Amino acid sequence: MDLLAYIDPGAGSLFIQAVIATVLVAPFFLRTQIRKGLDRLRGRPSPAVPAVDAAARDDVTPPARS
Repeated sequence: MDLLAYIDPGAGSLFIQAVIATVLVAPFFLRTQIRKGLDRLRGRPSPAVPAVDAAARDDVTPPARS
């Protein structure tokens, strides 16, 4: 029995599109981790995360219902 390795052209192009999309999107999705890693390699300190104080958080009032 002969087995032929056949991929439908539509399925093959779908697979290639998924691979290309993954390669292009990965840097945008992982940009904070990539930036932290590059900063460590370059010897730069990582930027501090701004803290939100309770007063600023409680200042927000919900809109009035009419």
